[in-house]
Amino acid sequence: MSRPDLPENLEVYIDSIDGQGRVTYVSGYFEFRKAKLKFDAIGMEGYGGPNTGATLSEETQSALRQMGLDHAAIDELLTELQRKIMEGQAHIELRSPENTPERDIAEERPKSGEAAK
Repeated sequence: MSRPDLPENLEVYIDSIDGQGRVTYVSGYFEFRKAKLKFDAIGMEGYGGPNTGATLSEETQSALRQMGLDHAAIDELLTELQRKIMEGQAHIELRSPENTPERDIAEERPKSGEAAK
């Protein structure tokens, strides 16, 4: 059985970035054979430089298997996805403010002992 060719120009889109110190959580999707498939990733600053680890949900992996990809081909696709993120070749399309949940009003109240401004 031969493996299907992977896309030469894999398009990766990031729609959420949450930086927390030296770790950044990323989520988005990639286009493969006219399908939009979701991924999550984590970026970490380390001694050897930055690293990225992406994961695919079971639903995304199942869709890829239905398209004819085996475990090795999915791993290659995941490696290409991570490379795109690391090299800055992903499209950044952050969610618009109207689609972002409003902050909890409790977060805006001064904590006890803080002076009201």
